[in-house]
Amino acid sequence: MEISAFLYISFMASLSFLYTIHGFEPSMAPSVVSLAPDSGGTLGPATGDNNLSSPSPAPKKGGEADMAPAPEIGSTSSHTQEAEEGGVQMVSWCTLSQHYEDCQSLVSVLDQSHNYTWKCIQKDTIQDCLDSIKNGESDLINLEAGLAYTAFLNYSMKAIANEVYCDHSKSYQAVAVVHRKACQQNNAVLGLIDFKGRKSCNGGYFTASGWNYPINGIRESLGSKKATEFFPEICAPSGIKGSGICGGCGHDNGTCDENSPYFGESGAFRCLVEEVGDIAFVKADTVLHYSIEGPLNQSWSTKSVRDFMYLCPQGGCREINDYPGSCSFGSVPANVIMASNSLPNKKRLSILLTMTNSTLMEALHSRKYDATPLLSPGTQGIAVVKKLTRTYLGMSAIISQSIQQLYTQDNQTANTVSDLASQACSWGQNSLLIIFSVLTMYWLLFFTSL
Repeated sequence: MEISAFLYISFMASLSFLYTIHGFEPSMAPSVVSLAPDSGGTLGPATGDNNLSSPSPAPKKGGEADMAPAPEIGSTSSHTQEAEEGGVQMVSWCTLSQHYEDCQSLVSVLDQSHNYTWKCIQKDTIQDCLDSIKNGESDLINLEAGLAYTAFLNYSMKAIANEVYCDHSKSYQAVAVVHRKACQQNNAVLGLIDFKGRKSCNGGYFTASGWNYPINGIRESLGSKKATEFFPEICAPSGIKGSGICGGCGHDNGTCDENSPYFGESGAFRCLVEEVGDIAFVKADTVLHYSIEGPLNQSWSTKSVRDFMYLCPQGGCREINDYPGSCSFGSVPANVIMASNSLPNKKRLSILLTMTNSTLMEALHSRKYDATPLLSPGTQGIAVVKKLTRTYLGMSAIISQSIQQLYTQDNQTANTVSDLASQACSWGQNSLLIIFSVLTMYWLLFFTSL
């Protein structure tokens, strides 16, 4: 009897030990993180204790109060004390390292008479430039509409000026481009659905023409919730760390940032020219600029504009002429010059006077600027943005918010499934240990009673 009591006490102590080491002890419920929807229904990034005012989400279709995001309280930005070098007040334009010489060439023609001297700050990635502006090291960057929304939402930046194109246009069309032979070989009307299961060329992840507009169009018209459900192989490098899909970039799939040859508008078209992908999502004038006849043709520009056609979202093909009309995913607001929301008003006015003066306009018309983050090909002038940033972005902000929110939800779902699977595995192992312990106790009790 003494042996049985001893065995029972030993078993209970062992069982208690198992409960502790295998996670059966009571635990606190996980805290609610900032990725949960806020009062506006928007998934937003985490904010620090000092950030009492977070950026507002994109407007809903019904309309709501339009407010620019406030700068972070307690920010280390030095914009409140304007940057000086040797007593000279500076305006700094952030550019990628590979475009530094182009930047130097551009700022050399800018008017220096408004009490500021212009210079270039070179960084490795677009995100590095956004961080540089947030920290007060740089003042300006030129962004297309998709990344402008990211800068507005996550970096407290605002649009102060926009590019102006041919016929004083302040927008461009987001289109799909395919090989002419694909249009000619299809007996029926060629449509987006015919490219399901094929490879896509997207010049920039979360950019307007390269990602947001076409993916939103495919989702609405064809019901594919995620891009990877429609295109199994995608080439979409990104200027933002931790994002981008480059499994479809061929031999270059190890590089998924600005250093990829398939990054940007020209990169997406190059992806199509080199037949790495079957369809490219670009601006309407990209093929005209980078085909063999184009003014910005490159060493890889081996095909004529006549070798390609627009693929209309509603079906059918159309000749490429920079005026796709209804054969597009929609109108995208022109690229914008972005600055910190804390940029002093005096400095902002000086920048705008410099960028809208006749000296810059003459330079734009007299020389050829390559595709850089400075100014887009086809830019004929700069205009002051007189609207709040979110109002200027308009429908592009709504589409960007929708796509980014879907991406965030997918990541959360994937993490939740992974956590549940891990818990199920742990509980299964624990259950086996308990059953084994109980059977062992009964066997020992039976043996000692003999």
